[in-house]
Amino acid sequence: MADEVQTTPPRGWAVILLFRAQQSSVILVSYTFGLFLPFIREDLSITPLQAGLLQGVWWITAAGLSLPFGAWFSRFRPVPLALVSLVLGAPFLFVQALAPGFWLLLLGRFCFILFHTVNTPARALLLRQWCAPHQYALVQSMGLSQHSVILALAVSLSPWVIEGLGSWRIAYAVLGGFFTAQILAWLLVAREKHAPPPPPTDEEEGQSPWLALRKFPQGWLIAAVMLFLSSTWTGIVTFLPTLWVDERDISLTLGGPLLGFLYYGLIPGGFLGGWLLTKLHSRKVLLVVPALLNAVFGVVITLSEAPPLLMVFITGLGLVWIATPAIQVLPFEFPGVLPREVAVLTGLILTFMGVGFAVGPMLVGVVAQLTGSIQTGLIALSLLTGLGVIAGLAYPDEPGALHGGRTTPQASVRGS
Repeated sequence: MADEVQTTPPRGWAVILLFRAQQSSVILVSYTFGLFLPFIREDLSITPLQAGLLQGVWWITAAGLSLPFGAWFSRFRPVPLALVSLVLGAPFLFVQALAPGFWLLLLGRFCFILFHTVNTPARALLLRQWCAPHQYALVQSMGLSQHSVILALAVSLSPWVIEGLGSWRIAYAVLGGFFTAQILAWLLVAREKHAPPPPPTDEEEGQSPWLALRKFPQGWLIAAVMLFLSSTWTGIVTFLPTLWVDERDISLTLGGPLLGFLYYGLIPGGFLGGWLLTKLHSRKVLLVVPALLNAVFGVVITLSEAPPLLMVFITGLGLVWIATPAIQVLPFEFPGVLPREVAVLTGLILTFMGVGFAVGPMLVGVVAQLTGSIQTGLIALSLLTGLGVIAGLAYPDEPGALHGGRTTPQASVRGS
């Protein structure tokens, strides 16, 4: 079909991977918060509940706005949309660096993620604009490997960076400079005059993209699984370093590299996401197995004290996410789905992920506040996320249009 990209151009790879690097950098600010927390707690006298709120507001904002922003802003071109998001959000990293207390730090984190969420529909629209359908999962898998490199370096080196700089505030200012550099890179690489012709919009079909939420109920099941995966992840990365320091005599200079094992295996393993989508017949298995392993690894990581065991179990939790590139492109294979409907479904998935990322640390914080035990909070969270298995079991057990490398459903429907 003329409206589908048949071969992903080199600039297309560059645009998608640069956009993925932007997403990774935003997530980096959230995930490294757990490593910064002991320093912030000492500087600003942060309580466990306030720590949960500082991490939770990040993902509550994303959860509340991803779906409406996915629909509203999908009418705009994705390249300038991503640029505007970066330009508006970057200054609030400097606000966080200068925050004298809890409330301004909370405001800075809220505004930063607010403007980042504006580019929610760009993820699906850029993929649609620049990439060949049969390479969607491959591009996402390469993005996951790249993401893992960025996060592994950040998580592993953050304690030494903070100690070397002498301040968590300077570290946030450095992150602000990093985002400024990404703005310049986006201006140089993402040039629309080199883009393939844009596909037609849903208005030409006379349909509202919001209808996708009713037409494709399986999208809600994908979103539910991602919610439980996400909540375990942020609960672990937010509170595990503090648990190690307070109760396990594991220093942050050791804890940082230990948390890095979440990503070390994903650097080579991320490429398997595309293979899983095209080779794994059962979509049910693609959802159930990660959900089950996520809960199991969450519990054993919390209970383990020996660094060698922690390396193995933390690597296992990271490898669960090998399946997520395949999971997140499943909406592209829904029968008859349209581009802006994919943007809305992506917004739904990101909304549920945001809820999970927010609820995870908040639940741990509340339980820790009530029981006086971070370990109890982490175990309670991990057991609760086992409910993701139920959502996976309810998913239709059939191969989709991307199974075996075939084209997307919207391409075949329009081509008929």
